[in-house]
Amino acid sequence: MVGSRLARILPLTILLGGLCIGILNRAEAQDTTPPTVVSAYPANGAANVNGKLRTVSVTFSEPMDKSYISFNYDGENWGLSSQSWSDDGTVFYITRDTNHIIDDEITISFVLNPPGHENDFRDKAGNHLATYPVSFTIGADETPPTVVSTYPASGATGIDPYFDTIIITFSEAMVEDFSIQNSGSWGRSEHTASTDMRLLYMTRVNAGTPLPQGETVFVTLNPDCAGRFRDLAGNPLEKHTFTFTVGTLGDRPSVVSTNPASGELNVGMDLEYVSITFDKPMKSSHSIFSNFPPYDLSWSSDQQTVTLSRRDLSTPLFADAIYFFTLNKDGVTSFQDLSGAPLEEYSFSFTTAMNYQLHKFPANAIKGFKWPYYLSIPNNLGRNTVLLVETNNTGNVNDDWAVHDQSAENLAKWRSNFAMDLDVPLLVPTFPRPSGTDIYPPLWLIYTHALDRDCLTTTSEGLERIDLQLIAMVDDAKARLRSMGYTVAEKIFINGYSASGSFANRFTLLHPEIIQAMASGSPGGWPTVPVSTWNNETLRYPVGIADLENLIGEPFNLAAFRLVPQYIYVGDKDYNDAVDYRDGFDPEDEELVNRLFGDGEPYIVERWPHAEAIFDSVQSSAQFVIYAGVEHTITQAMFGDLLGFFQNYHPGRFELSHSILALQIAAGMDLDGAYSVLDISGDGKIGIEEAVYALQMVADLR
Repeated sequence: MVGSRLARILPLTILLGGLCIGILNRAEAQDTTPPTVVSAYPANGAANVNGKLRTVSVTFSEPMDKSYISFNYDGENWGLSSQSWSDDGTVFYITRDTNHIIDDEITISFVLNPPGHENDFRDKAGNHLATYPVSFTIGADETPPTVVSTYPASGATGIDPYFDTIIITFSEAMVEDFSIQNSGSWGRSEHTASTDMRLLYMTRVNAGTPLPQGETVFVTLNPDCAGRFRDLAGNPLEKHTFTFTVGTLGDRPSVVSTNPASGELNVGMDLEYVSITFDKPMKSSHSIFSNFPPYDLSWSSDQQTVTLSRRDLSTPLFADAIYFFTLNKDGVTSFQDLSGAPLEEYSFSFTTAMNYQLHKFPANAIKGFKWPYYLSIPNNLGRNTVLLVETNNTGNVNDDWAVHDQSAENLAKWRSNFAMDLDVPLLVPTFPRPSGTDIYPPLWLIYTHALDRDCLTTTSEGLERIDLQLIAMVDDAKARLRSMGYTVAEKIFINGYSASGSFANRFTLLHPEIIQAMASGSPGGWPTVPVSTWNNETLRYPVGIADLENLIGEPFNLAAFRLVPQYIYVGDKDYNDAVDYRDGFDPEDEELVNRLFGDGEPYIVERWPHAEAIFDSVQSSAQFVIYAGVEHTITQAMFGDLLGFFQNYHPGRFELSHSILALQIAAGMDLDGAYSVLDISGDGKIGIEEAVYALQMVADLR
């Protein structure tokens, strides 16, 4: 039984072109804030850096996805290097492979995320780091090193008796030679240094034994002017002493309860606040690591309950999302009781209700598709609907299909929020993108997730004509939906960003007769254009459509293409250019695009006016949109515009003028192609039932 359509306000899922890799089995609420560089060592513009320096370090504002690295550097002077990460993924190290001393007055330069690179630095949610340059000059270093900070800070009190590791941060890289004196209760320590030799970790050997309660621990570096602590130039550290005082056992605060409770399921998406109650009054300081949306924090009058109140109650929480909270993460001691005793690290989470059903249907070669697909159906889906398709885009090659399957499942979950807001079911295929380096030509040349030229010519098992496989999946999904009682339009919505944006753009050119509306974001640096020639140059696929009939056996259907509403968009700071890569474009195609339409440097938006002019030349129904200040990402504003765009062509949404027109057509007027949205059954006609239904929609009777 299909329920009536309910009015609701749902959030827009923000996803970086499908490039995010899910960490949890359920979709997490999405982080859309791009990471930044907090600091670099040596600092950008630093002078008189010692030529013995071997490691450059960059500290980010949040943990990064360690699998994505992209930087240029001065290889001639820096030499060959290796890269590594801190355990928590917040610090990136570039270490020279030799001990060669770099000459004075040499400037060393690094650029993180240089324009035009695909494997760029990004956080764990897939948000990209902006291009970041670092340079420094080698010279005579006569400045002695200093202690920048210690953990615990000098003079700190209430330190956990089981505390076991002191961290000392220096102003510059140090030689690996230590001279340390500490009070007897701390005992013997094991010493380790960070990769860039700026942090020293002192871990006591008897870590399982608590320090004496109330005792003050003294630590002195270079006691009696020993001089063993020194920088790479040999400048000694001045004698430095710091102290901290141990707290007492048994008086630590604890969490009594949380609301919602830890592990609670089916939490409402309209949740207004989260509260945490402690067993004793607490100081107002706090440290919470969470993916909960922006909130205001307040304490109860007795200082025992802290409340996180959401600022934007007009936007519900994501459906089927895990929201997590960690207090005093990684040894931070911000949550303390009034005596200064810190809370031990404490974590809890809850999961919001799932307002949709997610199905996975197996491959069916007899029906024409050789890979499974996901179908998301909102719980309150309206009776008359249209199928939304967004193809999967893992972001890299992998011969393990399970990787692409997981990426597709994550995309289906993330995009389900958008589908619910649009009141449509969502189909996501699980197409592979193999590397296949053990054969020639290698399979990585077949950019399946972008529907490139090789996709139309390959005979590799399972990869042949994935566009036709997608059509077979669409037919199967529509049949399943109709068997559930839904009236599903014959034509589909198709949406995509980055590689999947290219897929949407190209699929619409190949099969315009089945597209109700198409949106394509940042489609690979150049959207395939609907002409065979331009400026007397032949544009073969995927630049244009000159040889499309030879590739697919069917001529380009210009008449149908002209009727397809298209929303093609890009940020004016987007540098993601697939034209430069062989899995996307052949060398002759790259040369042609760069010569006719610009090289896309520094940003691909340079080519947009050319593409728009070509689409206009064939009287297409495409609009080209440029978003100011946006890099290679989808912003919430973009999603809002996409929602409005697709809503204009949803068969379940009618303007009053459309309804009047429907009655006029039912009375004998011809059907204009511009009003095909009223053709719910897809038979090319508008009957009395459809006209009446249109009026009922306007009257809000359905």
